[in-house]
Amino acid sequence: MEHLEKYRKTGEELFDKLKLMTYPVGIKFVKKGETPPKGPFRPHEIFGAPLCTCTIGTWARRQGFSFYADKEDIHCLPSAVKYFGLREVESHPEPVYEGWAKHAGYKVDLAAEKSSRATDATFKPGEIEGILFSPLNKTIVKPDLVMIYCPPVILGHLILAATYDGSCITSEFNGMEASCKGIIKTYQSDECYIACPGLGDRSMSAPGDNEMIFFIPESKLETVVNNLFKAGNKLPGGGESVMLPHAIVTLGSNKIYGKLPEPKVFAYIRRRFKKK
Repeated sequence: MEHLEKYRKTGEELFDKLKLMTYPVGIKFVKKGETPPKGPFRPHEIFGAPLCTCTIGTWARRQGFSFYADKEDIHCLPSAVKYFGLREVESHPEPVYEGWAKHAGYKVDLAAEKSSRATDATFKPGEIEGILFSPLNKTIVKPDLVMIYCPPVILGHLILAATYDGSCITSEFNGMEASCKGIIKTYQSDECYIACPGLGDRSMSAPGDNEMIFFIPESKLETVVNNLFKAGNKLPGGGESVMLPHAIVTLGSNKIYGKLPEPKVFAYIRRRFKKK
């Protein structure tokens, strides 16, 4: 269990530093042929019925329970079939698109349903056995990635921490399947990812109106945590003496003690104006 302590400590650090309202969730994919971990709840057993994957994530992040879910535990068949490959259908996964087009109408027609999801990340049928959701501060396994629900101001800090080395985050939005698509995309790309809770998440897992989702692959978890609040440390209010997560707020060009409350960046660029 010693190897899990650093992940648990990281979970506590993220929760405390970012003032999160719910726990960061560690997610582990159990591959084909691997033995599922012992200890976590099984949704179909504890609730008496399967749940949607986003709902399982909600229980983990809000209540601090660990869950293991396979095909017997996942009620959302579009995610179980198309995304996680835990179930297979004839002409896989065509019936999922047809079901969306005929009975939901998320997009204008069947062709639009397909094109809007053309770059989705998915597992092949049988590629994984199941998924483990565990609050990171007391995770029971080494996670493949971490999922964090947060408001935009915290999302901004996470983005800055993840890109402090000069990289950039690329994400895709089609209004649907934000959480289930996001965890697979993050795992397969080994890059951080951002999602806006879509209609599936909204109707099944009740995210807050001000919540977005940030995903961090295990390989970048330590880097993101170490880089928190480093960005902008040369701005007013930053630096080694006073480390604040925000610069001083100003509404307009009002002066304070005769000086404009502006970042030194502005003054530096102003000095570099070309003289005509």
